[in-house]
Amino acid sequence: MLRRVFLLPACFAVLLVAGVTAKQRVSPALKSHHLFNLPATITEAEFAAVLGDLNSAIAEAGYPEAGYRLWKVTGEQVGDYTYLWEGNWPSQAAYDTIHDHAAYAAAIERIPSSFDAMEEAQIYNRYVEIPLGN
Repeated sequence: MLRRVFLLPACFAVLLVAGVTAKQRVSPALKSHHLFNLPATITEAEFAAVLGDLNSAIAEAGYPEAGYRLWKVTGEQVGDYTYLWEGNWPSQAAYDTIHDHAAYAAAIERIPSSFDAMEEAQIYNRYVEIPLGN
């Protein structure tokens, strides 16, 4: 009986802390989408390697769950863009930390200048998460 008296408040404390932690988000998650076409001078493998290098730098900055993914249209296409380059960021603070980190800056410097034209022709959108009510 004595154990139950001590365990019950402990269980409520764990639930309370878990609930408060979930509600204490500093800022919502972010997502970036780049719709683009690869120029003939850049292969998928080359672009994937660049994003892989950036993801390694992002992990080094302390955010291995953040970073980039590369997608290609499959099936019938609607629109003019064949590729989607997606960025996932847990918060604005994480985004800022990552983009200010020396490893990320070094990875950006390693991107060949031939990629500039691709970036200029893209459609870029940035999204902020809308928390869902429970």
